[in-house]
Amino acid sequence: MNSKKGFTLLELLVALSITAMVVLAVVAAFQSWVRTQERADWVIEKTRSQEYSLSRLRETLSEAYVPFAPGREQLAVFDGMELERPKEPFDAVSFASLGHRIQRIDARESELAEMTAFTVPDQTLENGDECRILRLREGGVIDDHFEVEGGLVYDLARNVSRFQIFYLGPDGEMKQEWKLSDAAYLLPCAVVIWMGVGCGEAEEDWCLFIPLYLTNGPECQFEQEQLKPVCEIRR
Repeated sequence: MNSKKGFTLLELLVALSITAMVVLAVVAAFQSWVRTQERADWVIEKTRSQEYSLSRLRETLSEAYVPFAPGREQLAVFDGMELERPKEPFDAVSFASLGHRIQRIDARESELAEMTAFTVPDQTLENGDECRILRLREGGVIDDHFEVEGGLVYDLARNVSRFQIFYLGPDGEMKQEWKLSDAAYLLPCAVVIWMGVGCGEAEEDWCLFIPLYLTNGPECQFEQEQLKPVCEIRR
């Protein structure tokens, strides 16, 4: 006669403990994978946003144009502003560009549009005055407080901790401001933009070197060796 031997209570407890440990390990590994995936998605999205911002700035600024003619100085628009705010490295630039977006193919729009790249505080954040939103204004009117009436305004990037602009003159010197009236109504040879994104969390610095070709002469032809250090500028 065969006798059947069952599991003891101790054996059941050990088996349940081992099963629980395995389940917990699987859950922890899955949660770690989810966090890693979310982090990767966040990094990819941030990188895409930064690349779009820089691409749009390059596109519009590289097509800056000054249709200057004697007596029609009001048509010439290029104002590189160094904004004087202590511990706030945020500048702005207004310019006329051929790179604006045409809203309607059949619309009678000028090929030139006034544009402004500027930052505003992010009202959704406690530190929104240091962690700002980068915007691009196309058309309309903008005042000294960067309030826009008419035209279109796009958010190019958020969590912007730095937006500094430098201007390369024909003499090879970098300037922090550029006024057309002080430069014989000539554009700078190039614009250099330093943009910081991240506001302390994995903050990254991006440097954008943008030559302006449309209304510049041969005096803006620099050797490549002269241009290499332009993105090493620091205030």
